[in-house]
This record gives sequence, structure tokens and C-alpha cells, in this order.
Amino acid sequence: MFKRLLKGTEFSQLLDMVSPAFFDVLPPRELWRQGREIQRRYGDDALYMRCLSERADLLDRAGIGVRIGSVGGPQQVADPQARGQALLRLYFHQVLDSGPVLMDVRRERFIARGDHTLWDPGKMSIRFEPEFQAALREMYAGFYRDDDDRFMAALDSLNLRCAEKTFRNQFGAGDQRAVTFSVKEFVGTFHEAFLACRDRGDTLHRNFMGLGIYLAFLYDHLESIGGGPFDVRAAYFAAAGEPLAEAA
Repeated sequence: MFKRLLKGTEFSQLLDMVSPAFFDVLPPRELWRQGREIQRRYGDDALYMRCLSERADLLDRAGIGVRIGSVGGPQQVADPQARGQALLRLYFHQVLDSGPVLMDVRRERFIARGDHTLWDPGKMSIRFEPEFQAALREMYAGFYRDDDDRFMAALDSLNLRCAEKTFRNQFGAGDQRAVTFSVKEFVGTFHEAFLACRDRGDTLHRNFMGLGIYLAFLYDHLESIGGGPFDVRAAYFAAAGEPLAEAA
């Protein structure tokens, strides 16, 4: 279902990033359900316009320097550092609130305009289920607030204890204020994580399909502008609307 969803579309480059082990940890029925849901949403123009309007309002209120708007085609990235930070703030912004997640964060969908970044996302979207998104929020909150008990409890809720190392490395296991991004590393580390989960007999929530697509686009964009290093910790707290807390 996942391969049929992407094959022959403008998103087909994602197929090269998919670990075969992913299909071992997401039950076929759940994979099918999530794939059909993403496909249905992609083909519903009225739903897309509602999602776009809702996300535009949320971004305006968040004040993270990203707005919905027309970009008029591919553009040169004048300041890769500013673009990368804006993209990371946007990633966390969508993960932390309860609105629709517009997954298309490809490079050609953005343009710098004055002191903010314009984003013109395509129609691929998902709305995370409440229990999945709550656990995802808790995972990031525990990680960036240096609350290991909170982080591990969230991993347990997501059935991801098997992938603890991967998620610690994903956004800065060492210096969270200087993280580099590589598609090759993304593919390799998540493949190892899925193998570990498979070997433990764990299965994942179907929303991991949407999260995985979102992350793949994110990594591809960040790598295309140099890969960093970027201050991921600052991006998280900016999206959370809180002052930056220094690492313990």
C-alpha cells in the first residue's frame, strides 16, 4: 500500500528512504488503513483548503517566522542557517499542536520573504490521533527538558523502547545546539531501529507512516541546504513558545 501510494507521484523519491523492516513492525491492516487515509486526504481538494486555512491561522498565532503563502516556483536559499532554523521550528510547531500536519516540507515549497519564510505546502496531510500525538509531545518534552523518566515513559507509550538510541540521536544526543542532518544517516538509523523493534516483536502505531514521510521530507530539505549544524534545542523551545532552557 505504501509503495503504491508514492509510486509515480511527485513524492516517489521517498521510496528510496523506506526501510524494508518498516513493513515488519507496522501490521499490514494498519498500514493499509493509514495509507488509504493519506490517499483519501490527498485527493480531497476541499479538505486540503480547510487544512491550509487552519494551519495558516495556527502559524500566524505561533509567530515562529513561517507563514502560508505562494512561493512562485523554486528559489535560491540565501541563508541556509535561517532556512534550517525556520524549518525545524515548523516541524515542532506541527508536532506540538493539534491541527492537521501538512507533510510537504520540500525545499521548492519555501521562499524567504523579508523577516519570515513563506511556505506553500502540497496536499499530502495527516491528522495524528490524539493518543499518538500526546505521546509524541511527551517524548520531545522529556528529551529537551532533560526529564529522562518522562522521555522513557513516552517511548513506552509509543512502543518505541526498542528505538531509544535512534530517537536520542535523531535531534541531538550530544550537542542539541549543533545537529547535522544527513539522509543517509536518517535511512540507516531508522533501519536499525525497525530491526530492533522487529526482533523484540514490537509493533508500531499506524501514524508512524505519516510521521516517517514528514521526517523524510525534513531531512531531505535540510541536507539540500548543507545539513547544518542547526540549533534544534532552540527550535523546539521557540515552537513551544517558551524561553530556551539550557541543557542540564
